[in-house]
Amino acid sequence: MDTQAALPGFPIEVFPEAIAAMVRGVATELQVPPDLPGSLVLAALATAAAGRAEVHVRGRWHEPLSLHIAIAAAPGTGKSPVFNEIMRPVFAAERHLQDQVRPKIQELETERRRTKARAEAARQKGKSPEDLEAAADAMQQAEEMEIPVLPRLTADDITPEAAASMLVEQGGRLAILSAEGGYYENVLGRYSNGRPNLELVLKGHAGDRLQVDRRGRQEAVERPALTVGVCIQPQMLKDLAGSKQMHGRGALARLLFSLPPDLVGYRDVYSTPTLDEEVCRAYGGLLKGLIVDLATLPQPEVMELSPQAERAHADWRAEIEPRLRLGTGDLESLREWASKLAGATARLAALLHLAEYQMSGLRKAISEDTMRKAIRLGRYFVEHALAAFGVMRSNPLRDDALAVLSWVIKGRRAEFTLREVHRGHQRRFDSAEEVSRVLSMMESYGYVRAVETTSTGGRKTAGYVTNPVVLDDTVTKAP
Repeated sequence: MDTQAALPGFPIEVFPEAIAAMVRGVATELQVPPDLPGSLVLAALATAAAGRAEVHVRGRWHEPLSLHIAIAAAPGTGKSPVFNEIMRPVFAAERHLQDQVRPKIQELETERRRTKARAEAARQKGKSPEDLEAAADAMQQAEEMEIPVLPRLTADDITPEAAASMLVEQGGRLAILSAEGGYYENVLGRYSNGRPNLELVLKGHAGDRLQVDRRGRQEAVERPALTVGVCIQPQMLKDLAGSKQMHGRGALARLLFSLPPDLVGYRDVYSTPTLDEEVCRAYGGLLKGLIVDLATLPQPEVMELSPQAERAHADWRAEIEPRLRLGTGDLESLREWASKLAGATARLAALLHLAEYQMSGLRKAISEDTMRKAIRLGRYFVEHALAAFGVMRSNPLRDDALAVLSWVIKGRRAEFTLREVHRGHQRRFDSAEEVSRVLSMMESYGYVRAVETTSTGGRKTAGYVTNPVVLDDTVTKAP
């Protein structure tokens, strides 16, 4: 708790009062630090606005309003009840949008069934080629009848492939919201033999063109908008650090980290005020209304900065820049992450602006005051990123990989199986899954390559081939 307790607390005052009161109330009743509900609120606002609006920073610089937020909190610290309270209006808005579309879907599905039935009846009665051709045309028209999909704003424990397909289906917008870190486990390759799939994470955050194979055809989304707001266990930070691709392709640089202090053992169990119902209603009405209203926009709106806000943002960039210098900057070790901080700050400013003004904010320039609130959030996330990356650098997977690499080299093992590694390191690994994570890390660094082998009994098993260079005596570097 010492390191996290030294971090700056979440600046609740950046929110309009209806939201700030909710964050304070949830934190008080559930005995959690404001960081947890506050960070989740930002993810909820991004769920509302991403893909519906963007912010024009200057010149040709536009930022989408997607956020990727990871809140690292240990089990038993209240993640689930806080998540449920903060996201309740999001799920209510999703149900509302579905209820609006469901009757139309049912009507069109009924019409398609009737049309197909009439076409089939005409085909059976048809005698001339013209009749049969007309029946076939009617059947094809029924098959091609466009039926709206049921609106979905959110997904939870979903694979990257399924998320990409759903995002296309939903017009290029999706939010992964969860009180657990299952989505990032999937991204890291839980269901793909440890091979990360980062395409949607990268392009959905940046708004870069995404192509997806669906139902035998390829579809493209020009400006995909993926928001991620998840609570992860601290161990997940180290798992993320264990993936070379997460670093090398910039996925970690897109994450805003929050490391709330652990209050377990310090909570007041007797005199805790409960959350005021009026506060809940005000917050729920604001957030649900914003989501539903933004969903009516025919195309994304562009939000502008006032000249004063643009100047404040330029001052913030000027403050960040020397901190990135090699050898002297305090953000040198976070250069890739901090290089995206100015863009993240502009996104935060736009979301705070919409929280304050709702739909009328689309026609108002973002003020200097709002930008300075966003910069306050930016400073908060800088300190928490420094702490998060500090945790990630102390990666136990590296120590495990060193042990396995030593075993490979000492035994001159050009080929081996996962089972052999597990048997040779029973005191180090409790499960084959742990071994798989370590071998995936070694593969990402080029030390081994996964292959499929057949055991004596004919069963398929996970095998690995060692890079010949590893067995050369001149190789001394570890992953």
